[in-house]
Amino acid sequence: MSRMHASLRYFRRPGPLVGVSLAYLLLVSGVMIWRGISVSPDYLLLILVPVALLSGRFLRFLRDWVPFIALFLGYEAVRGIAPKSGIKAHYEWPIQIDKALFGGTDPSQWVQAQLGSLHWLAVACTVVYFCHFIIPIAVGMVLWLVDRVQFLRYTVALLAMSFAAFVVFLLVPVAPPWLAGQHHLLPGVQSLISLPSSVSPYYNWLDPDASAAFPSLHAAYPLLAALALWPVTRRGAALAFTWCAAVWFSVVYLGQHYVTDVLGGIVFAVVTWGIMMRFVVPRVASLQHRPAAAGPAGARPGVSEPSSTDLDTAEPAGTKGRATPLGPAGSDR
Repeated sequence: MSRMHASLRYFRRPGPLVGVSLAYLLLVSGVMIWRGISVSPDYLLLILVPVALLSGRFLRFLRDWVPFIALFLGYEAVRGIAPKSGIKAHYEWPIQIDKALFGGTDPSQWVQAQLGSLHWLAVACTVVYFCHFIIPIAVGMVLWLVDRVQFLRYTVALLAMSFAAFVVFLLVPVAPPWLAGQHHLLPGVQSLISLPSSVSPYYNWLDPDASAAFPSLHAAYPLLAALALWPVTRRGAALAFTWCAAVWFSVVYLGQHYVTDVLGGIVFAVVTWGIMMRFVVPRVASLQHRPAAAGPAGARPGVSEPSSTDLDTAEPAGTKGRATPLGPAGSDR
């Protein structure tokens, strides 16, 4: 029994807990994609329950994650209003902007003409495309396990950016390249999605807008995640930025977004995070790290130790003050 408790204490340390949780989340998500099941936020909330139980912070998990996922799904439901607004979708101006950026050549047409016959590439890009919800939720999980304040900043920014994008979807609806191809505005461009995907009954009932192209939230979500990771783990942020590049290429190659959409998503993410850190965080106490309490002699100034009020369970004995693989802001230990 003591050995079991020792193992549990070990896996509740930030480093092992993050590693195990990420491996578990990616494994389950990979199996779902392989079996043709869309990994939507409602499924992800249920998938994360074992992570919450392992962390020993299940009640905090419910307080932090249920409202976040509920609002996230609410955004998806509201997004379904956009195609019912009666505003005609735009087709031509994003094509014109893309051609102006690339010297008269449409990048969607060019990349599909050059690489569209590579089935393996279409499958790989489809997997990347299907990770639209997995990556932001996985990053949220890492932040929640390591730095709850940064998690709150990230989720507030993610929701704010999503609802701001909805206003654009509603007022300036833009059809994706594959739909423009069906209307003979981009000959040869089609949707290269190469894997089946069955959404959950609840998510399907929400009826989200399938043709809201500008700005691309596929481009914005991973970039916002990378920006949120940067103060916590440089290596994790570097991986996230690399993933961003893969997503940006994939959505253009698959015919789901214009380069203009991707640039719009990038601007949305950078501006949202800038507003969060510059204007919102200094004014909202719950989004600020609490100052260090006076500690024993030899304690590092400016760094506070976790207390029993910070966690649903006390920190395992013998780990207090010990360096962890994912340390506080600005360090990779």
